[in-house]
Amino acid sequence: MICDKELTFPLWEESDNDSCVVDYCLRIMDAARKESCGMYVLCREGTSQAYEIIKDISQGCGKSDDIELLYELLEQIIKHEKCKVANSASTKCLELLSTYEDEWIKHIRRKICTNMVCKEMYTLYIDPNLCDGCGLCINSCAFNAILGGEQMIHVIDTELCNKALECMKICPKQAIKKAGNIKPRIPKEPVPVGSFKGSSDEPDGHVTRRRRRRK
Repeated sequence: MICDKELTFPLWEESDNDSCVVDYCLRIMDAARKESCGMYVLCREGTSQAYEIIKDISQGCGKSDDIELLYELLEQIIKHEKCKVANSASTKCLELLSTYEDEWIKHIRRKICTNMVCKEMYTLYIDPNLCDGCGLCINSCAFNAILGGEQMIHVIDTELCNKALECMKICPKQAIKKAGNIKPRIPKEPVPVGSFKGSSDEPDGHVTRRRRRRK
């Protein structure tokens, strides 16, 4: 039996700084592949293939021809698919792909997610100018990814961090932040609160040098 229901999607808000159009479409297509009737190839395989393409793009593994391939696939689903779930999801994704193509290209070519929503395109760090060593973030992390102690500026081990963001929610100083391609200058290991010299707003490795005065 052909699925005649339509998926209800949350509204996409361009002004929402906590959302990403690629991640939004990924969630839409994930729902479509799970809810579609599966009676036809485009309904069954098309939505799954679209999901995998978008997933690769969101994880920084997108290829230069993925956008063109995604256009063709979504248009084929819309044109030939009778399943309303697959059709409505593809229509929405195609609309957002066309309207925000620059953001999709940015994900593929520069590995940048503007709002730092796609997990593979940002890292978490603790601002040494804000951290007071309270330890709440350490207790909130189920992966033991935060190093530190009492009155020590905490440091995140990015190899262990799974970006669950519980630490960001619990930090009373809002010291835990996201960083994209430009990494902030932070201590590499826990140091006493107030002892770190330098601005966390400076790019990683930046050192301010003073010129010597000539005698």
